[in-house]
Amino acid sequence: MSESNLSRIGAAAGATSVLITFIGFGVHGGLPAATTAGAVGTYVNGVSASQAGIGNYLELLGYLVFLAFAVYLYAVARAGAADSLHWLNVLGLAAAITYIAVSASAIAGQLLMVEWAKAGADLKTVLGAYILDTAAFTLSFEIAALFMLAVGIVLWTRGGALRVIGGSGILVGVILFVTGFVGTAAIQSPSSQIGFIAFSLWTLIAGIYLMIRPARIARAS
Repeated sequence: MSESNLSRIGAAAGATSVLITFIGFGVHGGLPAATTAGAVGTYVNGVSASQAGIGNYLELLGYLVFLAFAVYLYAVARAGAADSLHWLNVLGLAAAITYIAVSASAIAGQLLMVEWAKAGADLKTVLGAYILDTAAFTLSFEIAALFMLAVGIVLWTRGGALRVIGGSGILVGVILFVTGFVGTAAIQSPSSQIGFIAFSLWTLIAGIYLMIRPARIARAS
């Protein structure tokens, strides 16, 4: 398989990850409207255990496909960047892996909330699982921001369209850091949704562009 086709597959992982993740959101439905036992009860009563299970499984699959995209960006950045910037590449990849691990804990907390409540647990107790879900979600933004900043800086040095992708990635990294900070300080704040949407849009647009104009992924000999 040619390098350009392999590059397109890696880029497609970015757009695909967003699609799968949002399909998962659609299957398990919107989360509780507030961090209260009543809101948790309303959500649990409106979703079946299998619906929550399938939706969260798909959501996690989306994150795993994103990992493939992160590895692809590592290869793209490594292909033309100076050796002195390689540590940023490694840092970005490590941050992506950590981000997915923390996100997985948030997804597990959401599924735990549904299964626990449907097994008859007290809603005030189940609320703790939802708070874990929400806290892990917003805290993960700090890690995602580190990924975006590290990869963005390296791509910025590549020039051309990759410079635009890298520069916009740095901007999204700053947005993620700020919205994650606000969301963690005020758990009811909708700012975390802004950060997640910005991150998802960047991943989708960057993935689609790099599918159309595949970047080099092999280092020059």
